[in-house]
Amino acid sequence: MKPVKKLIAALLAAVTALSLAGCGKGGIIASDDDFQKNMHQSNTDEMDTVCETEDGFYFRLDELTGGHLYHLDKATGQVTILCAKPECAHNDETCNADIGAWQLWTTGGRLYYTYHDYREENGGVTNYGLRLHSAASDGTDRKVVQELQFEPSGDASPWMPQPILHRGVVYFPYSGVLYAVPLGGDIHKDAEAIWGQANEEGTVDAGGVPVINTSYLSYTLWADGDLVYFMVDPPQADGTYKDVLFSYDTNTKEVKEVWRTPDAADVGEWASTGVSVSQWYVLDGYIYFYLSGGDFWRSSLENGGYEKLADTHEKAAYGSAVFSDDYLCVLNDAPDPKYAGATATFSITGGMDYVGGDAIYVYGLDGKFVKEISLKPLYEQLDTLTHCELAFCDGDGIYFVADASTWSERVNGASHIIPDYFLYRADIKTGEVTKLCNWH
Repeated sequence: MKPVKKLIAALLAAVTALSLAGCGKGGIIASDDDFQKNMHQSNTDEMDTVCETEDGFYFRLDELTGGHLYHLDKATGQVTILCAKPECAHNDETCNADIGAWQLWTTGGRLYYTYHDYREENGGVTNYGLRLHSAASDGTDRKVVQELQFEPSGDASPWMPQPILHRGVVYFPYSGVLYAVPLGGDIHKDAEAIWGQANEEGTVDAGGVPVINTSYLSYTLWADGDLVYFMVDPPQADGTYKDVLFSYDTNTKEVKEVWRTPDAADVGEWASTGVSVSQWYVLDGYIYFYLSGGDFWRSSLENGGYEKLADTHEKAAYGSAVFSDDYLCVLNDAPDPKYAGATATFSITGGMDYVGGDAIYVYGLDGKFVKEISLKPLYEQLDTLTHCELAFCDGDGIYFVADASTWSERVNGASHIIPDYFLYRADIKTGEVTKLCNWH
């Protein structure tokens, strides 16, 4: 889910009081696992919680019966629900796969997931705030690992904080300040503020950036090697917002600004000119970025400058994208006409809603064109297909969701969405597109 959708889901959870099993600490295994960069770029709300193991992927799907975790086997392509209980209907909290994961990690042979935790207790609903949980690889043996909010309802940001795990340390924002805490540590005792300093007025003095109202500070966290990165959107002197990238050196503890969203004079116009890029990826000292309505670029985080890698607009005037360590994958979807002329409404969150998409164009990180994969046959097979959305790229596979949802007939002047989604894998080498599963 995207931040707003997650916030709504959390409020619904308070009403329905769907609780997770398990409430004690223990069994926490830290490791040197790196942040999984390519698992954290999904363009689809329906499958944006994904992590990778040696054998496959764990991911969460939202269904009418509630959200469940699934496993995708890399070798066979088989998708199975994460519940082996005989005769389980998979429709309530007793199901091993019924896990309210907003983010999903794996380390030390266990699954880790974040969730804004509401529980039915003592005849009422208790708000525990955002917490990190863990479970065995089959969804059993669930435990609360640690809190990720100093007060359950204390974060002023309208966007739900999005922590990351990197080399045994959890990085999380709270009320505009970025913290680091060891996996399993007590944030009240062990958390270290690494950027931003809270003021009594409820604002944050963010290390050289103008004083920021935390209600509008949105974090995107990243990590590559010894460096942790965070993209934030401080207001500029003209009152607009611009994404700015900072790095945190885990060895020296130094924080510094390393990049700013370019202006039109530097890279031309695109869908969210001067505010945010459409997709970005940090690897080996470079930020690679794709501009919907523009092209494919990179900048050195040490020396600066802008290097155009490919004229992607020649094949896709607009689009959405995902990266891996090897590829940029661009889907030729386009801005939804119903949002035409209303770009400013969406500028803080990075652009407009997109629809369509019948081809994926694959480029190497050197900018060389690799492959065109046609999705037109899917639109012929699925009469109600309106949009494809990229989830992630791993190895030579591109995983994406096809939305064939429809509207019900009007009853008393109202109608509702009848969800119908498909998960596919597109093979970069062969161009073959394979259906993996379908959910409602």
